[in-house]
Amino acid sequence: MTGAGRARLPAAARRAGIIEAADAEFAANGLAGTRLEAIAGRAGISHPRIVQMFGTKQKLFLEVVHAAFDRIEAAFDGAEPTLIALGDAYVRLLRRDRTVGLVVLQGYAAAAEETVREAVRRRHLGLMDAVARLTGADALQVRTFFATGLVQTISVALELPGRRADTAWSAWILELADPAGRGLASGPPG
Repeated sequence: MTGAGRARLPAAARRAGIIEAADAEFAANGLAGTRLEAIAGRAGISHPRIVQMFGTKQKLFLEVVHAAFDRIEAAFDGAEPTLIALGDAYVRLLRRDRTVGLVVLQGYAAAAEETVREAVRRRHLGLMDAVARLTGADALQVRTFFATGLVQTISVALELPGRRADTAWSAWILELADPAGRGLASGPPG
């Protein structure tokens, strides 16, 4: 027991708690706006302990960004290998865990820092490659998928009402990029 009367957590559990706290703080405030003290307070540990475990705020931020991309990849791996099914899996993930989209957006926003830009670029391009590999989509379809995903990410992040944030709209957009003409929609839904 510690002096505060709490049981000491194993290192892996303590690390997971810090990552969870950092996920919430970075999603809300970004790299520049997040204070390690706020993460420490949320995680119930000392600020020096975070520095000891992660080194810098940027390194902790990148771990959180990598974890968000990992959750997206896991959602894609568990879906049927079509663009529409991957898109549906992504939207379900965003609705279930809003921090995923917010952290990815914060990663793009922090790309002025070279280390962040390189890490986020690698993960973004890796995700694009995974979508192409899983679905057999060509470059135009993958770009359209990611553009539509950005609209979905923003719609969920801003809690936008209306039909433009639904999966039927996304499916229509993806069908427009289908060069084989496998079921082009006649117009936007609704």
